[in-house]
Amino acid sequence: MAARVDLRRVLESLADSTELITLEEGIPLVERVREAVADGADLVVAAGGDGTVRDVATALVGTVTPLGIVPLGTFNNFARSLNIPMDPTAAWQIILKGQIRRVDVGLANDKHHFFEAAGIGVDADLFPVGEEIKRGHFTALIQGVRLALAHQPSRLELRFDRSLARAYTASYVGQSTLTRRRRRFQSLKRQTRLRCSFIAIANGPYYGGNFTISPNAVLDDGLFSIAVFRDFSRTELLRHFWSISRGRRQYNPKLEMFVAARLEVSAPKPLSVHVDGVPIGQTPARFVVLPRALSVLV
Repeated sequence: MAARVDLRRVLESLADSTELITLEEGIPLVERVREAVADGADLVVAAGGDGTVRDVATALVGTVTPLGIVPLGTFNNFARSLNIPMDPTAAWQIILKGQIRRVDVGLANDKHHFFEAAGIGVDADLFPVGEEIKRGHFTALIQGVRLALAHQPSRLELRFDRSLARAYTASYVGQSTLTRRRRRFQSLKRQTRLRCSFIAIANGPYYGGNFTISPNAVLDDGLFSIAVFRDFSRTELLRHFWSISRGRRQYNPKLEMFVAARLEVSAPKPLSVHVDGVPIGQTPARFVVLPRALSVLV
C-alpha cells in the first residue's frame, strides 16, 4: 500500500490531476489507457514489468502522449534497452526531467505490436515455459530443457524489403568468416532460404530473461536487427543462451545477422511465432517497423 501512496504522490507532482490504474486480472489495460488518452491524458506512467509496459505502450502507439516507465518487474527488458534505471526512485527522476525520445515499434501480421523482439521457432515454443518458471512453477524448467534438446533445425524462407547485399550485416564475425559469408550474400535478390533453429526479429537489444539477443539493435534507427541461429547443436544453443543471459554480451560466429524495415518469413512446416513472449500463431508471418511511433521519457 505504501508503494501505491508514493506512486500517487509523485504523479500529483507532475500534473494537476491524476488517475491511478491498477492492473488486475481480467481488466483490459490497453483499453483503459486508450480511454485515458482519449480523455486528454498528458502523460501515462507504467509501473510494473514488461507485460504491463507492453500493454500501456501498445495503447500509446501513434499518439503524442508520452510513456513513463518505473521498472518493477522481473526482467524489465524495454527499460534496460532505454537505459532507464532499475531503481524506482531514479526512474522517477527520469520521468520528472521530461526528456522525450521517440522510438520504433514492431508490428507483426498488421495487428500485434512488439517492443523487445519477435521470434520464430524453438524459442516461441519455450517462452510459455519461461512464463511458468517466472510464476514459480520451477518444474517447467525440466520441460524447457527437454524442448530445447528435442528441437530440430527447420527450413525457412526470408523475404526482405531490400537486397541481400544491403540486408546482410556481419558485425559479429571474424574477418575470415566475414569474407566467406559476404560472397554468399552479395546478391540483388531479396529472399534467401536458410536452415536454422530459430530467428529473432529484434527491436531492442534484450528480450526474454534479459537475453542480449542483438547487442547492436537500436530503438530508433527504423530497422529490425534480425538474428538467424544457424548450425547450432542442441548443447551449443543452450550454452549460447546461458552466455547471453542476465544482460551479458557474447558473440557467436554461427549467427547470421541481417537488418530490414520489413520482413516476411515462411516455412514448409508451420512454426510457432511470438512477439515479446506472447504467442500469436504460426508462420507465415510478416513484420514491419513503425518508425518512432512511441514517445518515451528517458
